[in-house]
Amino acid sequence: MLRPATHRLSSLVATLAILMAPVCIAKADGLDGFVVQDPQYGEVLFHFYQQDQFTALTHLVTARSQHRVEHHQDDAELLQGGLLLSWGQHEEAGKIFERLLNTTNDVSVRNRTWFYLAKVRYQRGHLDEAQQAFENITAPLPPELEAERYNLQARLFIDSGRFADAVALLNNWKGDETWTAYANYNTGVALVRMGQLESGAALLDRVGTMSADDEEMRSLRDQANVALGFSYLQAQLEGDAKPVLQRVRLNGPFSNKALLGVGWADSAGKQYRSALGAWLELSRRDLLDSAVQESLLAVPYAYAQLGADPMAAENYARALDIYSAQLARLDNALVDANNGKLINHLIDKEPDSTGGWYWQLDRVPDDERTRYLYFAIADHAFHEGLKSYRDLAALNKHLTDWRIKLSAYRNMLATRELAYAERLPVMEESLAQFDLPAMQAQQEQNVQRTAEARANRDVVAVAPAAEQKQWQRLAAMEHSASWSDEGTAELQDKQRILKGVLLWNMDKEFRVRLWRQEKANQELAKDLQQAADQFAEIEQATAALPGTISGFDNRINELESNIDTLQARLSVAMVEYSQYLSDLATKELVAQRERVRTYRAQARFALAAVYDRMAAQNR
Repeated sequence: MLRPATHRLSSLVATLAILMAPVCIAKADGLDGFVVQDPQYGEVLFHFYQQDQFTALTHLVTARSQHRVEHHQDDAELLQGGLLLSWGQHEEAGKIFERLLNTTNDVSVRNRTWFYLAKVRYQRGHLDEAQQAFENITAPLPPELEAERYNLQARLFIDSGRFADAVALLNNWKGDETWTAYANYNTGVALVRMGQLESGAALLDRVGTMSADDEEMRSLRDQANVALGFSYLQAQLEGDAKPVLQRVRLNGPFSNKALLGVGWADSAGKQYRSALGAWLELSRRDLLDSAVQESLLAVPYAYAQLGADPMAAENYARALDIYSAQLARLDNALVDANNGKLINHLIDKEPDSTGGWYWQLDRVPDDERTRYLYFAIADHAFHEGLKSYRDLAALNKHLTDWRIKLSAYRNMLATRELAYAERLPVMEESLAQFDLPAMQAQQEQNVQRTAEARANRDVVAVAPAAEQKQWQRLAAMEHSASWSDEGTAELQDKQRILKGVLLWNMDKEFRVRLWRQEKANQELAKDLQQAADQFAEIEQATAALPGTISGFDNRINELESNIDTLQARLSVAMVEYSQYLSDLATKELVAQRERVRTYRAQARFALAAVYDRMAAQNR
């Protein structure tokens, strides 16, 4: 057997975690550390370890398409294959695995890929293909995977009827205490089925008497005791069977089988009173269990063997009533199974998040419609189908959520388009206030005047406005009509002195002022060019925005069309899976109904025999 679901979940998480282990190993503080070199791959791993496989898969596909996981290509591809398998995408995952196996030279990646394929093939029931994958593993796997590999392959041999191969595989294998217990159980089962009861019993007894610190190991211990006890019963070793079955806990998952076996062991030894005690306890338990249903016949049988015919008749009649009520409920459940209500009701209370490979139904709703599906759900085929149906429903909801988001995006685009229409006139009016060509023409004139001033050493041209104004006033005096009059001689001397001083000052400051003017011209040219570039960008953005909005709108229309197509395909797939699950549920319910009918028929015949015996005694 493999480890129970509680451990299997953690084992599967560990499996994919180890599959990604050799991403990049670096020494840090003397320890081997796990280093992620590409941030996008780290984000993918974050979602993966949060068990959000759908988000991890979508982000990984996006990152790989954008070449953002270049440092982790093989491991990213292996992880993508595993995530695709978790969603039942076997063809796509197979292509990835085949490509990896054909291209990678990393032996570790190749071996882990083969193990991964073997495990999935086994769980899908493809035993020959799983064995071929196991045979391609050429070196030991990481310790946790290596232990699981041996026990999984042994289970595969047992399921294939190759008991000797299972024994040979596990005989020389050593692992930790927990995995060794599973190996002993698997080997013991294989030996018993080979007819080597003594050798198999020794290993099953070792597991059945081991110390157990957690529920997983206690359940394995109980299972080993039940397997060994019923093996003794089949070999007509009732005396050996009873003490083994009595080691099973009274309230564990295997207690009902154990109580039934204890009763039959006592009955075989004609200890009917002891048998009655075990069967009475069993008859008070949940009637869904076939062992409990069988105890309803065993209790009156024990009373009859003890000579208590009235009690036997009463309990046979009680059994008939219970069986009839059970049949009525099973008929109602069959109606619900046929119309699909039963399957939908199973996942009504489950979270909406997608589940992938790791999801399992934690508990069945306790009502008249679904309580008879406990054993159907325990079947791998049904559980895989239920998981796929639930994932389809979750994906459908995911697409519906995206449809709502796309509607929101469309509203955002409409708002942006409206804002554009409102702001464009205001922006155009503001831009119209700036006559950029006139400014550029003025700047060119300034550059030309500055160049002429340098060439002609025109000190006035680069002088401040106040000095230029003074120079112009002094120069204008010389053109006055009265300038040459004799009375103006003193004024002429003063004008000449002021003009000379002003010219001397302007000449002295010429180089500095010229340099400043040229620098100002350069800065102004740069500012005007920047303004021109910004005006061009504004014009370009203004012209392109309607096309951008239209492009986004077309993209939204395309995505909505894709969602319609996908949801139509999902609807078809959900109908098919619902029918498939309904067929499996119907098959299980019909089997239960036939079993209960058989018990009811036996109860009727036994009750008639008791009445006949009681009537004969009264004559």
